[in-house]
Amino acid sequence: MDRPSTPHSSNFGAGTSGRVSPRVVDIMSRTKGWVRFIAVMLFVNFGLTLINTIVTLNAPSKFGGDAERVGQIIGVAVMLLLYLYPAVKLNSYASRIGVLLQSGRASDLDAALNEHRAFWRYVGIVAIVLMSLMLVGIFFGIAFAASRARF
Repeated sequence: MDRPSTPHSSNFGAGTSGRVSPRVVDIMSRTKGWVRFIAVMLFVNFGLTLINTIVTLNAPSKFGGDAERVGQIIGVAVMLLLYLYPAVKLNSYASRIGVLLQSGRASDLDAALNEHRAFWRYVGIVAIVLMSLMLVGIFFGIAFAASRARF
């Protein structure tokens, strides 16, 4: 049986005063450190990937030429961008939680949850794109294998 829908309110977890309940503040407080940790790990991954790319592109190569280097640069640039945006969003989420912990206002909870929403929206879009690319790759792989098969 479906539950009746309730309209969204900016006072979720808040009393009539626009203040967030102590339970919600406690939950957000315990969440903040883990969010910041993952954001820092994404920034570290971004930095290490950037350093690795610079070293790799400056190393002499026995294989390929300029076309391969351009392909490497494009591939790594895409990967760097895939890591940077979620790191920024999670860092913003942790910062907004910090503001909420100081103020206890429902509007600050809204701001924190909006950063959280933006992070998961991005992750969802990336997942859809990557799954679609995998399906296309599988299709072309099967088509190529079928064209090479000898019956």
